[in-house]
Amino acid sequence: MKRMLLLLLLMGGISIQTFAAGSRYLYGSDIDSADSPLYYKIDPATGQIVDSYTNLPGVTGGVGVAVVGNVMYYTHAVLGDANVYKYDLATHTDLGLAFSVGSPFGGGSSLAYDGTNLWLSDPNFSNHAYLYTPTGVLLKGITLTDCFSSCVGLEYFVQNGRGFLIASEGDAYGAPSVYDVYDLNGNLVHPHLITVAGGGNWGIAWDGTHFWTADTFALSVNEWDMSGNFIQNVSVTNWLVFPPYLGDLSFDYSQTLPTPEPGTLGCLVTGAVGIVRCLKRKSFDLT
Repeated sequence: MKRMLLLLLLMGGISIQTFAAGSRYLYGSDIDSADSPLYYKIDPATGQIVDSYTNLPGVTGGVGVAVVGNVMYYTHAVLGDANVYKYDLATHTDLGLAFSVGSPFGGGSSLAYDGTNLWLSDPNFSNHAYLYTPTGVLLKGITLTDCFSSCVGLEYFVQNGRGFLIASEGDAYGAPSVYDVYDLNGNLVHPHLITVAGGGNWGIAWDGTHFWTADTFALSVNEWDMSGNFIQNVSVTNWLVFPPYLGDLSFDYSQTLPTPEPGTLGCLVTGAVGIVRCLKRKSFDLT
């Protein structure tokens, strides 16, 4: 089967591109910005903050962030504000309320996007996550069994053609931050895939190939491969508020999510060389 795919690509000159072209920027919420929500656009290649978004309504910092094209979904870090909002990144225009979550949420939550709908982690001292349509229809709820408290830090990613969630175990300040992998029904697939020393690190994002986590005390972000191996630490500069505290992270899901995801062709493939790289790429076992 592998040789047949290679032969077809070589004979037909087929080029397959599953990820959108363009720069991959990392977006982060500053949960400790005191007066209003604050979000950053970070170039992970250089660590430079290249843009910031400060004209968002609210009286405290932001928590959740999920970017889809020019639209940023976000939540507020305030008890009682159980809403999801929208923002136009291209024009720096707030688009207002996307939908209201209400019970059982007591405030802003982490956000992730699966290509169609939004995952929200419950920050109200529980270990639950919920799937909503972009208009606020509740589709399902799951339990993240290894999260002991507010599971701030949630991401959706695709591996071997299947969708998964990676979530932090809680907000134990000063203890190492641990991230576990779950399937979309809440079954624990891979405990302790990533451990970040120092604690207080919540945000996690997937760039289509690797994971990125906040390293708050070092004013930086960390890159990890799909097996949870550390790759690099990137110092971030040009903060508007000091010290920052990245509560959630997101890449642009319109770039990172493969479309479509038919097995091994879900990798970034351009011709026969890409197929070989795809078939050889290592990852943790999700069978």
